[in-house]
Amino acid sequence: MTKSQVIRQKIVDFISDGNRHSVQEMKEYLQKCDIGEYSEGQFAGVINNLQKNGTIDKVERGVYIVTDKDNSNQKKCFVVSPIGDENSDIRKNADQLFNHIIKPVCENCGFKAIRIDYENTPDSITQGILDCLDRYDLVIADMTGHNPNVFFEIGYRTAKGKPIIHLKRKGEKIPFDVSSIRTFEYDLTDLDIVAETRERLEKAIGSFVYEDSIEDEDDKDIAEGNSRIVSVLNEIIYKIDSLSEEVKKKDQENIKAVIETYSGMAQANDSIETQMLKILLPELIRNPQAADSLIKLSEKFKE
Repeated sequence: MTKSQVIRQKIVDFISDGNRHSVQEMKEYLQKCDIGEYSEGQFAGVINNLQKNGTIDKVERGVYIVTDKDNSNQKKCFVVSPIGDENSDIRKNADQLFNHIIKPVCENCGFKAIRIDYENTPDSITQGILDCLDRYDLVIADMTGHNPNVFFEIGYRTAKGKPIIHLKRKGEKIPFDVSSIRTFEYDLTDLDIVAETRERLEKAIGSFVYEDSIEDEDDKDIAEGNSRIVSVLNEIIYKIDSLSEEVKKKDQENIKAVIETYSGMAQANDSIETQMLKILLPELIRNPQAADSLIKLSEKFKE
């Protein structure tokens, strides 16, 4: 057996208990097994191959578990987003979006959500991204921050004609040349909007036709046509939603204008007595002596 084969066999034996195990725990186990020296490249290559062939799953950074065979054919969703450095605002937003919106939605829809920085691949990151864009059933892309790499990956996936969903943070504008693309907004500070976004994403995911459910080439052609129709329908729905928002905004502006107009007319139609009170009352409140004088004057007129 080659060194890589030995490493593979030992790791499979170690994690076959069904528990989660970290990379450090695996390396300590290999050391106890006294398999001799090995390179980081050999170890990373074994981990990557075990993931690709569905033997193990990555549950979080540096932590793995043996794959549940019942889920070996689970659909995969590749998440495209700006990631940023550790502890940065960009990373915090990416992690919260992944953990609180994308991952739960994917699990509800029978998908496994995967982000490139959670993958352990000996290949270049760029090649790993392209492989995911080529192979995965679904892509969800966050356009927040106008990250150039994100837009490149969106373009690459779109050219493949495969399912993709676009996201952006609420209130953020996107470039003019992609502004017509249907985009779901999210707001991680508003739980109601988070719930609404998750619901809309689930509906969008359910609207696509995926390749693994297609048996022959004729059906693939039909499915490709159906996917294009769904894409067009999604664009129509997006434009209707946008138009509805504009109409609602315009209606609110019109109502406000009507209220202000009638309010002004009501003021103009006040009686002379009402208008005099509006003028005098503030002065009388500020100057009580003047109020006394006014009362005395009114009593003289009564006489």
